Amino acid sequence: MEEISIRDCPAKCLASFDCGEEKLNTFLFSYAKQNENRGVSRTFALIGEGAILGFYTLSSAQIEFAQLPLELSKRLPRYPIPAIRIARFAVAKNQQGKGIGKALLKLAFKRILSVSLNMGAVFVLVDAKESSASFYEHFGFRLIDKEKRIYALPIATLLKAVIG
Repeated sequence: MEEISIRDCPAKCLASFDCGEEKLNTFLFSYAKQNENRGVSRTFALIGEGAILGFYTLSSAQIEFAQLPLELSKRLPRYPIPAIRIARFAVAKNQQGKGIGKALLKLAFKRILSVSLNMGAVFVLVDAKESSASFYEHFGFRLIDKEKRIYALPIATLLKAVIG
């Protein structure tokens, strides 16, 4: 398995991907490369045996101070807080339940940590579908907006996990 930028992904790989969610498939086929070219987001795919096993998309983001629970807002300024958003995240249907999601999330975390060392970012954000909420909660994400289903994970938590 190897991680590659969606820019380097052969069209054949793109065409064969199916995660079971039409919106995510459409994003990958129709918008991921456009967003790359426009500087809106970056998408990375995990490739194995000539096929996309899964992908994730990162973009810059911010979260309003007022949206944060007290325990996450301590010592933060009272204006929008910089973050990195996992904007899209999908695993191929035939790979679900095989640990690909965990592997993808670890790759995303590694990239997020690298970026956060060079720019300000306090949280990792994700807008999770109800069906994937427990996946993100398992990795320490906390629900901070029930209506929009926004989950947050402090980047400091990732740093502690890596550094020990």
